[in-house]
Parts: sequence; C-alpha cells; structure tokens
Amino acid sequence: MEIAQRSVAAVAVIALLAGCATRASPAPVVAVPGEVWTMYRGDLARDGHPFTATLDTSGAAHLVVAWHARFGGAVDGTPAVARGLVIAGSASGELRALNASDGETVWSVAGLGAIAASPTVSGDLVYAASLTGFLDAVNVLSGRPVWSWKAPPGAAIWASPVLYGDEVIVGVASPYGDQPLVPGRLFGLDAVTGHQRWMLCIELNCAPGGGIWSTASIDEQGSAFVGVGNPIDGVLAFDPLNGERKWLSSLYDDQGRDLDVGASPVIFDLDHEEVVAQASVQGLFAVLDAIDGSLVWQRSLVGGSAVHGLLATPAYDGKDLYAVSASAPDGVYALNPSDGSTVWRYETAAPVYSAPAVGDGVLVFGTGAVLENVKAGSIVVLSTDDGKVLFTYDTHSAVRSGPAVAGRLVVAGDAAGDLFALRPKS
Repeated sequence: MEIAQRSVAAVAVIALLAGCATRASPAPVVAVPGEVWTMYRGDLARDGHPFTATLDTSGAAHLVVAWHARFGGAVDGTPAVARGLVIAGSASGELRALNASDGETVWSVAGLGAIAASPTVSGDLVYAASLTGFLDAVNVLSGRPVWSWKAPPGAAIWASPVLYGDEVIVGVASPYGDQPLVPGRLFGLDAVTGHQRWMLCIELNCAPGGGIWSTASIDEQGSAFVGVGNPIDGVLAFDPLNGERKWLSSLYDDQGRDLDVGASPVIFDLDHEEVVAQASVQGLFAVLDAIDGSLVWQRSLVGGSAVHGLLATPAYDGKDLYAVSASAPDGVYALNPSDGSTVWRYETAAPVYSAPAVGDGVLVFGTGAVLENVKAGSIVVLSTDDGKVLFTYDTHSAVRSGPAVAGRLVVAGDAAGDLFALRPKS
C-alpha cells in the first residue's frame, strides 16, 4: 500500500499543525554530550544497554527530579533523547519535544492518534506511530509534519518504528482485544518519503492473526528478529532490507488464550554464537539460536496471561539477563544467560510492565499496573551486582514506560501523563 490518503478534514488538520506546532522554550536548547537515546531500548540489539547509558551506582544514589511535565494522556512509551531534546508521545495523541535541561516545551504536535510506543529519532526526523494505524514523520527541531503513512484498515501500530539504513520498518497488529482480528504484517518504508518498499504477511495468505506487537531487533549482520502474536506466539527472523522470511519459531501452543509475544527479542552472544532472548506473557523465557531459531534453553519463570507474565522486553549488560514480571511474584529476575538460572531476584509491590534499562552497574525500571490500581507506581534503580535498591521515587501513578538512560539523565512517563526527568544532584 502506498502513502495513505487521509480524508479532506484530516489533511486540513496536518496543514494546520504545520503552521501551529508550538515553540515555547525561553532557554536555548543545548545538547549535553552523551545524552542520547534515539530509539526503543537504546539500540538495535534492544538490550536496554547502549554505550551512552553511563549512569553509575554513585549517580543513582543521588538522583533527584530535575523537572517534570504533564501530558493530556498516559505516557507509556520510552521517551527519545537527542539534540538536547526529550521527545515523548502520549495516549492523548500528542507528540512533544521538551528542552532536556529544563523541561520547557520546544514544540508540540497534536491529533496524531493515541501513541503507545516510543518515538524514534534519525537525522532530522522523528517517527511516531499510533494505535489508529498512522506512522508520522516530523522535523526534529520544529515538529513540522513531513509525511504520514496509513496501515491497512483496522490495524493498530503498537510497536515502535525501526530505522535501518534509509528505511523505516513498522509492524501492525489488531486493536486491543483483537477486535477485529487483523493480519499481522511488517512494512518497509522509505525513511525520507514514506513510500512503501515491501510488505511481509506473517500468516499464510495474509490470514488474520500473527500480529506484530513487538519492536524488531537487528543484528550487525543485517538479520532482523521480531516477536509474533497469536496463534503463533513466537519469533520471526527476516531480512530487514526486503522483508524476506528466514525462519519462524513458535514458543508454545496458544490454545485460544491470546498469549501474544509482545516483548522485543534481545540479541547477544553466548559462547561465541549469536542468540536471541525472548520473554513472553505466558511466563516463558527462551533463548533461541539466531541462525535457525532452534531452542538453546527455556525456563518458565511465572504463570502468565494475556496482559501479565513477562510482558516487557528484558535487558542484558554482557553479564546477566534481566527479566521483569507482571505476574506474581512481581519484580525482577537476574538470570544467568547460559542456562536461565536465577542470580538474584527483587520482588516489587506492583507489577512491572516497564522495560528495564541498564547503565554502569545499575538497572532502572518502573512499577505499576495496567488494569488494577493505576494510581500507584514508582521509578526504581537497583544494583546489577546483587539487586539491592539504590534509589526509588514514588510517582503516585503506574510507570509502564521503559526509562531512557541517556548519559546520567533518566526519563520516564507514567499513566497520569507525567514525564519525569531525573539527574544526579551535583
């Protein structure tokens, strides 16, 4: 499908946005070296541990809230940090850029549709996807709309846009509750124009199901991996340049339980061989061979369901894997990457839907529910050595956003629409 043609009214809205994206920051925007987190999980391996995440144990112990901003809806996606800006989307359909130094609004674009995923920054463009099925590209410095693409009818975009070379990859799935159940597909678009280059249907003959709730990971050799929803509930490997399927591995029999695999695969090396780690809402944690999808090891950590289990993408720091649970016992598991044995465990008072980030010896994540009490939550920092608490901050609202750790800056959103920026007190 080529660039979607919106209705006359919607086109008028885009034209209006081009002229009224707000700029309100009185202070100059100055980028701090190292404060960079341009995509979901920080890099294409999706391990939550990019080299720019330099917060250490000393800095974590002295974190304070530098500023916070209020959006009109929940901020569930991980914010992006680039060029002195913090950029976040919300359930109210707003994409906003704030000055990373003081939180003042630099520009804001409204009317994009509910945003659940993370924006992605590449060059002069920011890419943001919505649950209404639109992928929008706007200028990073001004918020000026550049192009907009529309997914097939009925499809939602839950996953974050993936930039690879000169293309942007986007996956589509059904709306919440699979109403209606639509075909899961991956699309490769020209990053500059938004024109479609390729499409990959997950199910045979593009049958409904196999939704893409997961953000694709890409290795240094140019192989991509993505989690796939019911009835497959597994991992798909494909060529990110043309959408050619490589292998598809199912992790378990769905049995009509709606156990979609929504976490992103995490790429790492195990005994000098590339593998991908996959967490699942069913509660299963698996490590697969990256070449053919064969099972290396698997372990059931918790009992899961459609919106519980191991829903968030795990982290990896070169030493241990870190899986977070939204099923009892809620909390964090540090796992030996060789066999999945528990190194340490930290139990939380609330579920964890927040994909953890790893700095220099620290693990950062949020707590808080999706369907139960969303007026309770926190931002937590643990030592990766032993799971001991280094810092907590009570947000009084569920933090489902995976934090961005850009240098020593920590940014995360919550269900109430607050965006928090924390820095070590100097």
